[in-house]
Amino acid sequence: RNAEKPVLIAFDIPTSDPGYNATLQIWRIQFSGISSTTQAALRYLNGNITIDGTTQPNGRTAGPKIILAGPTTGQRDGIKLGETAFQNNNVLRGLGFQNFSDHVYVNSDANLIEGNWFGLSNDGQLPYVRNNNPEDGSGSSGVALSDGASGNIIRDNYFLGFDGVAVALRGEDAVLQDNYIGTNADGLVPGKQTDPSLICTPVDWLGGGGISMDGPRHLVQGNIIAGLRQEIFSMSTQPDAVTVGSTCDDCVVQENKIGLDAQDQVVGVCGQGIDISNTERVMLRNNTLVDTKNAAIFINGALSDANTLRGNIIRRSTPWTQPEGAAKADDAILRYSGLPDAFEFFNPAKVTSIKGVAVSGTAGDGNPCPNCVIELFLDDNDGVTEALQSLGTTTASSSSNWSFTLAAPLAPGYGIRTTSTTAQYNTIPGMGAGTTVGLSRLYVPGMKMFLPMIKRN
Repeated sequence: RNAEKPVLIAFDIPTSDPGYNATLQIWRIQFSGISSTTQAALRYLNGNITIDGTTQPNGRTAGPKIILAGPTTGQRDGIKLGETAFQNNNVLRGLGFQNFSDHVYVNSDANLIEGNWFGLSNDGQLPYVRNNNPEDGSGSSGVALSDGASGNIIRDNYFLGFDGVAVALRGEDAVLQDNYIGTNADGLVPGKQTDPSLICTPVDWLGGGGISMDGPRHLVQGNIIAGLRQEIFSMSTQPDAVTVGSTCDDCVVQENKIGLDAQDQVVGVCGQGIDISNTERVMLRNNTLVDTKNAAIFINGALSDANTLRGNIIRRSTPWTQPEGAAKADDAILRYSGLPDAFEFFNPAKVTSIKGVAVSGTAGDGNPCPNCVIELFLDDNDGVTEALQSLGTTTASSSSNWSFTLAAPLAPGYGIRTTSTTAQYNTIPGMGAGTTVGLSRLYVPGMKMFLPMIKRN
């Protein structure tokens, strides 16, 4: 009843309880049926209710002490936050969820989900697979938001093994921050194959799916996403680490590590890194993407416009591949064939001179870029397109010329790539300010650059 809220559901379960595991010092609560008309195994929370597993006395200090386990088949949903869109301000903290379909479904506003495990085994080292069938994964999703949900925060959780997405952001103004997706509870991927012939095959780590984003103004920040793979038909597409949907206007994806574990070991992911297709005004900033099996950043769709890329680091240990049936090979920043031609083929800024720390340049061939923001990236000359370090940005003049001062001269074997970001509408015909085009060719010191010849009568 509202008069008795807010409510805290705390725990004080004795060690004599049959669900107590003395070895792990946890209490596992098994659900066997349906507790609500929404087909969920647990009742929905109807606003201003906190369930806090950290309140359980004693027990282990690393990881949830309370594990909530779904019915045997794992086909029932877990907890629903809000039967209606007005039952807001619920909190889930310090709980483990296993063997559900959608582990948590969010149907209301301003909820907080923090410090939980979704889809991990009791000890946190492996995915908890439904029906012992890898194709079923650990569930359909860890946390799924409804289209009407607003202002929800999901932070400091672990997600592993989902046959759908770990987190489905919908609604608006959600924050997904400092989570671990695809790793164990140590932030590591201990079962990752290193033999190239076994990577992303059915004997590789079952990290599951990544993040999907629909609806405006979401923030995805500071997450570690590594080891993603689903048990699917070999010709099927493995999941993106982050899929930004067409309705995700003004969303920000920043400071995430994709393909690195908590110790910065290279793990990779089995699909694309970040997919922004038919999106508008999305900011990708200061992300690190390492050994994505397919394109690190994938841009496509006739409606794509004003998406800004800034400070993203892209590393790849082997050449980019040409997927079977694809129109283009994968790349660090892949502008795919569904984009407007003017954007797909727009040439980034050209470097015309590198002398010590002094770098100068102009617009890419045939593509004037007045007042554009030019970002310079360090890359080596191994023949693989990467962006190993952002060297900084500069702004071009109205005639598209620009200059930049490096912090130190380039070491032997290294050069510069650029991106250009438009400053005004129609620099790329029909497209708005803030549109970033993807990496240039590699420019190295001592090169000879021949500018277009001007014929005079």
